[in-house]
Amino acid sequence: MKTDQPSPGDDSSNRDIGRSIARGSLKQTLFYLGQLEEGKPLRLLPGESSLTRSIVLEICRRRGQLEWYLTTLAPKRVRARLRRPLYWALAEILWLDGLPNEVAVSICVEMVKRRFSAREGAFVNALLRKATAGGEPRQRFTESLTEAPAWVQLALPKSLWKRWKRRYSREQVTELAEVMLCPSQLQVRVRKSGREEVPFLGPERHVPWARGAAFRLCTDPHALFSSAAWEAGRFYVQDPATMLACTLLAPQPNERVADLCAAPGGKALVLAGALGGTGQLVCLDRSARRLRKVAANLGDRANCTLATGDAAAPPFLPGSFDAVLLDVPCSNTGVIRKNPDVRWRFSTKDLASLVELQAQICAGAAPLVRPGGRLVYSTCSIEPEENEDNVAAFLAAHPEFELVDQQQLLPAAGNDGAFAALLRRKE
Repeated sequence: MKTDQPSPGDDSSNRDIGRSIARGSLKQTLFYLGQLEEGKPLRLLPGESSLTRSIVLEICRRRGQLEWYLTTLAPKRVRARLRRPLYWALAEILWLDGLPNEVAVSICVEMVKRRFSAREGAFVNALLRKATAGGEPRQRFTESLTEAPAWVQLALPKSLWKRWKRRYSREQVTELAEVMLCPSQLQVRVRKSGREEVPFLGPERHVPWARGAAFRLCTDPHALFSSAAWEAGRFYVQDPATMLACTLLAPQPNERVADLCAAPGGKALVLAGALGGTGQLVCLDRSARRLRKVAANLGDRANCTLATGDAAAPPFLPGSFDAVLLDVPCSNTGVIRKNPDVRWRFSTKDLASLVELQAQICAGAAPLVRPGGRLVYSTCSIEPEENEDNVAAFLAAHPEFELVDQQQLLPAAGNDGAFAALLRRKE
């Protein structure tokens, strides 16, 4: 795995630089883990080092396994304030190759001694020495998981594991868990063709739920974002799953279309492209700050209008749109690979609140659709309460609508998870 650390060598200045980078990474990792323990979503700071990003994301993916591993190493429960630096050291030792094990151990121990106490430093030192004994730390870690519960082996919280095993086979749950353990890959949608080849992008890929769209896998994001092709607007960062809702809505030239949960604007850009400068696209979002990102994506299109407001009570006249897109707030269980902290923040209580909010948004948007018009409801969740169940409840409460189509995409190697349902208002 690529890190910011210098190549190993005998030069003492390189070793000092490597230690300094590692200490900075430990400090930042403790900051992010503290936020996560407070229940906040992971928000890596702009410009954060690739080393810290790699460590924090790996800890988020495997937190349950690390918790289990500590129980096999420690004779007693490890205090929360010590788990954070231990997670950093274990992530360095188990999954990164830029720092010798003994250096990772010493940096962790010296920080614990400085911040807390010499006794706790000795405790941390003993645990990490045990983890690295014999020179096979990864093998020791893997062997410890053979005695762990099934959800720990799959790096899932027990709550999600129990939910998913009721709906899917053991093989499907295992496949889902393995996909969600893989780092997210940057994909781009091709917006404009070009004569010159872009060497850091893979071949074009087409998916059945995104008619006419082509995607390419990026192997070097830094090269992409500094390239002439990016500056020319040839590509847009977008996962193929996000196209499902846009494809079902299928805007036609001269139609009046609303995107009522528009930020950050990826779907709005697709809708605007389908209109081709005709009709009107109205983009609504509660956050004026997030709407600025939508505005940047849409550019100076004259047929696009931005408005700040609540999708549950949209400020538009009844029957004023041919097509309405509702990409509602959700639990994000379909994008855990991209946001690995989501798995640990999931709760049935939060799920119930989201389902209620989604129902309110659907009820608020329904009157805006003209007779014969279309409404697409979409999430990036794989939970039925947010998807099929919510659509069924909406149809029961709004008999003036009928279901035309609905599709659920599960997370896979080439796409995130997503759900979308196409509803038509009867004439």
